[in-house]
Amino acid sequence: MTEDTGFTNGDARTEDTTVDPAALQDDLDRIKEAMGIAERYESATEQWLLFGVYVAAGAALSQYVVLNRLAGWWHSVIWLGLAGVTYLLIRLRYGGPAFGPGRNEPNIGFQIVVIYLGSLPIQVVIGTFLPDLGYLAENALFFGLILILLGLAYLVAGETLKAYRIRARDRRAFHAGGLGMVALGTAIPLVEVLHTWGYTAFGVGYLGYALLTYGVLTRE
Repeated sequence: MTEDTGFTNGDARTEDTTVDPAALQDDLDRIKEAMGIAERYESATEQWLLFGVYVAAGAALSQYVVLNRLAGWWHSVIWLGLAGVTYLLIRLRYGGPAFGPGRNEPNIGFQIVVIYLGSLPIQVVIGTFLPDLGYLAENALFFGLILILLGLAYLVAGETLKAYRIRARDRRAFHAGGLGMVALGTAIPLVEVLHTWGYTAFGVGYLGYALLTYGVLTRE
């Protein structure tokens, strides 16, 4: 008579604990791709509101410059000055730059700023060949150019966010904003009323876009 040990087949009772690395990585990728900016970077969606205020304030001040026929370099002073203040507020409020890029990851904010700064030498080059333009026409040309470049920067940023595996809904916010700025930048030199009121159109439009984006991205 044999002793009953309680095990009829040791091999059959052994659990398979082998983990497939490829399958595990696929699962992690799916989880990451489902994340929005808010889930990856705390309070990031609130920054849409901050940038909405930034653009509205800058547009209002630039509209004052246009209406009073002040020198064009005031636009750069206004927007770069407000950008500095906004950056400090982000650092104080969130403790780091927008979206918190890592050392080996693309810096979204840097991309947008560099493309904007690239518009400045382009304006200098174009300006040397257009000395006879009137004040409003010259302002419309340069402002339209800046908006087109910024719109392209937003489109690039939306695509770059794939590197962070941000969900499509958040990336489309950048795509929509980019297309809107390209469209407005193209319209400003072509529509005469926008020669004077282009900054107002941009400020109101961007503020509405920022509020809508915040509402969509914070919706469950």
